[in-house]
Amino acid sequence: MPNALVIVESPAKAKTIERFLGEDYVVEASVGHIADLIQPKDVKADNRYDHGLHAENKTLQGFGIYSPRASVEEPWKPWYVNSPKSQKTITQLRKALKKADMLYLATDEDREGEAIAWHLVEVLKPEIPVFRMVFHEITEKAILKALENTREIDMDQVAAQETRRILDRIIGYDLSGLARQTIGGGATGGRVQSPTLRKIVEREKDRIRFISATYCTVTAELHASTAETFNAKLLEIDGQRIASGKNDFNENGELKKSTEVMVLDERTTTNLKESLKNESLSVESIETSPYRRQPKPPFTTSTFQQEVINKLGGSSGAAMAIAQSLYQNGYITYHRTDSPGLSDQAITAARASIENVCGLDYLPDQPRLYTTKSDSAQEAHEAIRPAGETFRNPEELKNELDKDQIAVYELIWKRTIASQMTDQTGETVRMVLNGEINEEEKQRVKFSASGRTITHSGFRQIYEETPDNSDEQETDLHGILPDLTEGEKVTIDVIEINNHETKPPARFTEASLVKWMEETGIGRPSTFAATIGKIAGRDYVFKDGRSLIPTFKAFVATNFLEIEFQDEVDYQYTANLNEKLDGIADGTTNQTQFLNEWYFKEGAWETKIADIQGLVKVDLPRIRQEIAHAVGLDLENNQTIYARFANQKPYVQYGMDGETASIPETLPPDQLSVAKAKEFLTLAAEPDTILGWVESQKALELFQNDLINVETILGFVDGKGIPVFLRKGSFGPYVSLGDFPKWPRQTSKEGQLMKQPHHLKVIKVACAYLKIAENNKENAALQTILNEPKRGVGKKSIETLEGIADNEKISLYEALEQQTFLAEKPSKAVKKLLKNIKKWHSENIDEPIGFRLRELLINTGYWKEVSRMEKAEEKIKLLENLLANMNEFQTLEEVLDVLDERTELKNAPKPKTASLLEKMEPDTISLEDAINLLSLPRVLPITEPITVALNPAPKKGDASFNLLKGGVISVHNGPFGPYLKADCEDGSNQTRSITEDEIFEVSFEDCIKHLETPKKFAQKQSKQIILKDVDGKACLDNVSEKPIEIKTGKFGPYVTDGVTNASLQLGDSIEQMTCERAKELLSERRAQQNTN
Repeated sequence: MPNALVIVESPAKAKTIERFLGEDYVVEASVGHIADLIQPKDVKADNRYDHGLHAENKTLQGFGIYSPRASVEEPWKPWYVNSPKSQKTITQLRKALKKADMLYLATDEDREGEAIAWHLVEVLKPEIPVFRMVFHEITEKAILKALENTREIDMDQVAAQETRRILDRIIGYDLSGLARQTIGGGATGGRVQSPTLRKIVEREKDRIRFISATYCTVTAELHASTAETFNAKLLEIDGQRIASGKNDFNENGELKKSTEVMVLDERTTTNLKESLKNESLSVESIETSPYRRQPKPPFTTSTFQQEVINKLGGSSGAAMAIAQSLYQNGYITYHRTDSPGLSDQAITAARASIENVCGLDYLPDQPRLYTTKSDSAQEAHEAIRPAGETFRNPEELKNELDKDQIAVYELIWKRTIASQMTDQTGETVRMVLNGEINEEEKQRVKFSASGRTITHSGFRQIYEETPDNSDEQETDLHGILPDLTEGEKVTIDVIEINNHETKPPARFTEASLVKWMEETGIGRPSTFAATIGKIAGRDYVFKDGRSLIPTFKAFVATNFLEIEFQDEVDYQYTANLNEKLDGIADGTTNQTQFLNEWYFKEGAWETKIADIQGLVKVDLPRIRQEIAHAVGLDLENNQTIYARFANQKPYVQYGMDGETASIPETLPPDQLSVAKAKEFLTLAAEPDTILGWVESQKALELFQNDLINVETILGFVDGKGIPVFLRKGSFGPYVSLGDFPKWPRQTSKEGQLMKQPHHLKVIKVACAYLKIAENNKENAALQTILNEPKRGVGKKSIETLEGIADNEKISLYEALEQQTFLAEKPSKAVKKLLKNIKKWHSENIDEPIGFRLRELLINTGYWKEVSRMEKAEEKIKLLENLLANMNEFQTLEEVLDVLDERTELKNAPKPKTASLLEKMEPDTISLEDAINLLSLPRVLPITEPITVALNPAPKKGDASFNLLKGGVISVHNGPFGPYLKADCEDGSNQTRSITEDEIFEVSFEDCIKHLETPKKFAQKQSKQIILKDVDGKACLDNVSEKPIEIKTGKFGPYVTDGVTNASLQLGDSIEQMTCERAKELLSERRAQQNTN
């Protein structure tokens, strides 16, 4: 038999399939996509680029996608390049292909898999027969059957994937660019991401608007003549129904039907309780009805994610990662599917399992058949089910799978089997009772009691479903009611009054968000997890338990998109795009025609983006004001308080330019009231506490010779010295000697310009261009830009120019104008530079400053230079943010003044600071305590050679070390507590932890004793924090069964079970970390590792 090469997507899948094929087959993995869209910065350097053909093609320049400008015949042409991370894989695949006589492409049978197969053909260019093989499960029979039933690549599916990629690239790039200019902080937008985020924010706004209503309900314990007791609920008084739930009230806390419904308050129910005591009721009616409940269908991708999150916890991403590992190793069928249907083989296997596990009583006469309700199901896959002709019991797999995998497999196994089982059946009884109370008013009351008996458990014998919101409320159902007849009397024994309060709409969990996305048609089940992950990764949401809470960054981003992209964030718009993709996939929609209409048509995407970009360029302050979240009106000063987001932090502000105060990033928006906002504003306005003053000579000693003139420190008062402040910091209270330089408010345009990353070269060069354009005598600025981009002016030439400038007392700019010694090429480049600088004072002078600077950077060639740099996209974004910031200023002089002021503030002397010790309380700290802290580190001189012998001596390594004569032992208060550091003869340092009680008192001799103790036996600096569960016992991880600790590492705090480490996410904190949340973080981290 000829040699065959089979290419699958993942190495794990390759290993599994290889077991089923003979030695004539070699199975290799593409490791996902091997080709992707070219980055726009690389377009001009690509060998396909032709300036005459492509220079004016905006989509190619901006997105790496060639567009035909409305030509129906000429298709859109994305420029694909081999993924850099796939180069090694491609080489390996080409090597394997040379030894093969036929090629089987066995990537997943969905649009992404079809596109990967097509890219493999395009990149590898095989000259041997190529076959497309597909399968829904990785079993020997399925693989061999797939080999016998190959087909060609489905180019309609490829076109649908390509169109989706084009839409995501264009929409994502355009929305993200605008979001970064208006919001900053890594803000992004996307075709699916933005409407999904809008829904999360909408729900939070509903909660903010919500006004709670209070009401009471009455439950009676009734005593029948048979001595049996049962409960009944008060329904009516004098024919008027009693309010009994949220459906009776609107979001303003008002009754929907005020004339038909009565609200019981506490006073009314207290009187009612007295009136009802020992009264009797008579049975008015008894209704009996059969009860039947059918099982839910087997899992689709969406229902699988929802059920895993609801029952097992974790995230949709973790659920999909575990499913991926189960599929790749042959335990379940393909897990990206819209279909709830089962094959005949699967139905047979399920029915056999039912008979074996539950018995024939639970096996219906006929199999159940399920079909999709969606018109847009992408592929003809089966539902997610256990793989194979027979379903393996989860108990059989406990030695093969870890606990997370077992839990997910068992859920799939039970759901699949339950879907083919009998209905749950029983009987529901509803009894209505009435009576008369209050002899004077003779009020008629009506009560209701309901009960249910289950005669056959059916599918619930094996699977308990998670109820959804639409399920009937069963809280008032009881097992069995007494056997009474109409007209029979019962006695009221006990009356219970229950107080209730309507609750705001529940926030989305990942499970409920996935359900909403599927029902609305936003995205695809296979991408739900990635979309939610992206929203969380951009700090648009954080988790509280399972709830997804939007941040104020999300509010501002959504407000911007709702104002400027009302149609595009409309849910139906996104759903319609998905329908178009489905049409392309099934061949009923023309790809080119759809893209042309969507992009080029009048009023379509291209025009709209250009209009909004122009608006942002000239009217950014107004836009930022419009997209702020209005918290409410402060009635005391008649000013509106807004919540805003800038410089990657949320804050509140009075009006457009009033006082500001930072707010916590994880403050739930529905908790930010006017009163709460005023607390933050009041706290921010409070001055730091001055503990006392330090006279000049003592201050110089505390600065330890780092300062020459104490008068340069802010806060210095002649005759008093320097103030000592007690301050509040991000990491707790601290003291400072002197005041900090007064920087402008971070949220002001001046503050934002100062906070730009001026240390980065692209920002330095851009600002230098601005300075030299305005004042050609700025020699330092000209030196910065002279070879940005490279103009061939060498170091010796620059030194010659500087010499000419010094000798003739002229500027470097004038020396450049007069020079005659440069070679032709650099001379030509310099003349072009000078020409563009001169234009600054004559062209576009009425345009915003940022716009003018952009034109200068483009005309001088620097913008092009940046677009070719490594990480060009990030650097262009930095420039865009800088230019947008500059557009807010009215004059160039204002911008230059701010840049000069920034330099002065940056170089101003900083106060000396020191953190408080753990045992110190801010309320009781004295000036003496503060001075002691500021005097650290204490320095103890080493006056003679000392050999320190370690005790106990280590088994390996040196048993001693020598201290450096003339060196010092210094005592510090570090981030992990007090410690000492000693200078050694070999140039190294020895450190040991000490206690807080020793920090001010430890002697030289005691320091030597500490140094004699090897580090491994010394007091540890980092504290061990072992999480506890609700019972106070150590929190054990579900998989490793080891205690979970919280630690602090190089990249911040993280949880660990000693095997897996998981960083804390936005919204998590060490203080509020729970056992459940820690397990969730570790589960998600393991899932990520399984997919890598």
